[in-house]
This record gives sequence, structure tokens and C-alpha cells, in this order.
Amino acid sequence: MDKKDKLYTDADNGTLIPDEDEEYERTLAEEERIRQQAVERAQQKYEEERERLRKQQQKARDASIAKDKLDLMKMKAGIAEEDEQIKEEHTPERKLTPKEKLANFWYHDKIWICLGAFAVIVTAFLVYDTVTRVRPDMQIMLIADDGLDYYSAELEDIFESVCEDKNGDGEVYVQVMNMPLDSAQYDQIHVANNSKFLANLQQGEIIMVITDSNTDEDIQQIFADDLPEKLPDNPYVDEKGLSLNFAFLARDIGFEKMPNDLYLRLRRPINPMDGTIEEMQDNYDEALEYFIKIADMLNERAELEDDKGLTTEPIKKEHQTEVVPKDDSSSSDKQ
Repeated sequence: MDKKDKLYTDADNGTLIPDEDEEYERTLAEEERIRQQAVERAQQKYEEERERLRKQQQKARDASIAKDKLDLMKMKAGIAEEDEQIKEEHTPERKLTPKEKLANFWYHDKIWICLGAFAVIVTAFLVYDTVTRVRPDMQIMLIADDGLDYYSAELEDIFESVCEDKNGDGEVYVQVMNMPLDSAQYDQIHVANNSKFLANLQQGEIIMVITDSNTDEDIQQIFADDLPEKLPDNPYVDEKGLSLNFAFLARDIGFEKMPNDLYLRLRRPINPMDGTIEEMQDNYDEALEYFIKIADMLNERAELEDDKGLTTEPIKKEHQTEVVPKDDSSSSDKQ
């Protein structure tokens, strides 16, 4: 027998699959058929049960509708018993717990709560700032651009030594407002200082100003030039104002290279854009009284220490024409 004949005669069933494998395949197929039948019966039973429930629910709905129609007809006919009348069903309202009430309130009103809280915080800050803010008893504008603005706190201490508590807040506070000007500079700081200075010129509240020889000529025209008449015995007061050429002053504030051309000056009373000339005159009279105290204090100390003044010469700067509003009195003087 050749190999080909032997291949076809290895199995008794006349196939290439051995007898034991064929029996195993039949068993698997039978088990699969039985399982499939069980699945189909379960699916059929589920469908039948669902259909039964649907019919039962539909029957109950139809009966309820029929009963409602009958009751309605009885009510219209006036023969319905009191207990047969259709009663409106209401879902009982569930009482919320305190935590649920709070959560519900926050959910519906959180925007208004946040806005209200923000308004309260801002109001509280403004009130606190207003109540606790130290109001200055005197203000001085510092427009000299020679480095003195770095020592404004020390200057305040010296000026406060002869100042009084004019606003009655229990503290003496003299504010030196730093706004150095240089008409040849156009950087952001000098532009901002120029705007600040011009804004204060439109008001008549701040009278005293610290200048130097580099201060623009147009600005110098707004200051009073009759101060020697009010302090004839003070050698440090001339038509420009009170000279701050004191060596002891430079030592006290720590400004070693303090130039000798600094002046404390008073603005001439005019009719400001914001306010009246009477109000500015009152402010001028008050500033003049304080100016005299400072001048006398510095003069007495200079005599006591035999102060020879400063030797530091000012740095000369090139000026450019700067437009500054002129007061009415200066215009009338020129005419």
C-alpha cells in the first residue's frame, strides 16, 4: 500500500479526522445547540413577560381613565358622592435641612452675595483709610531737581519741629511732595511731575515751594517777591524767598553735596481755577505764618553755630521754554 492509500485509510470513518476527535466535535456542537435553545427560550420568556406587564399597565390606565370619565359625568349630573369626587393630588413638600437650605440659597444668590461682599470690603477699606489717614498740617511742593527729593523725609522732620497741629488730629505732620522739574527732560517721571505740579497750580491750597536756580523762569514769576519786607532782620530772606544755604541743614538731612541755591518760596495769591482768591489768600496767610517760624528757626541756629553756608555750587542745566500758566498779578505788574 502506498502512502496515498494509507492516508485515506487511517480513520474508520473514511475521513482525515480521527474517530475520537470527531466524537468530541459532535459533543461541542450538541452543547452549543442546547445553550442556544436555552438562550432563545429565556429571550422569549422575557418578551412574553414584558408584553404581559405592558398589557396590565395599559389595562390599569384604561380603567383609571374610564373611572375618571365616569366620576366627571357624575359630577356634571350632580349625583357624585362627596368621597367619589376627584381630588387633586399634591406631592407633599419635603422640608429641607439647614445645610440644604444654605446650599440652595448659595446656588441661587451666589452672584449677589459675591457682589455684596465686594462692596462691603471696598466700603470698609475706604472708611478705614479715611479714618486712619494722617492729614498733613502743612504741604510743601519740592520741584528742585538736584537730589533733595531723596531726603524729603528728613526735611519733614525738621519742618515739623516748628509746625502746629492745625487740623486737630493729635499729630503734627508736614508733607513734602516730591515733583522735581527739569524742562530739558522728557522722560516719563519728569512728564508726570510736570503734570502734578500744574494740577496743584490750578488750586490755591499748597503755597510753599522749594526751588533752585535751575527752576524755569516762567515758574519763578508766580512766587511772591516782597518777603524781605515781612522779615527785614533775617539775612537769609530776599526777594526770592528763604535761602536754604545752611551747612548744618545739609548735615542734619545727610545730603553731603547739597547745593547752595535752594530756596523755600511762597506762591503769590491769585484767583485759581479751582477755588477763590479769598480761599487762596487765607492759605497764603497761614503759610506765611509758618514760613516766618521756619525762617526764624533756621536763622537762630545759623547764628548759634556760626554757620558759613554751603560750598557746593549748583549744576547749571540748559533750559527749554516751558509753558506755565501765569497768575493775574504778575501780568498786571508787567503792564
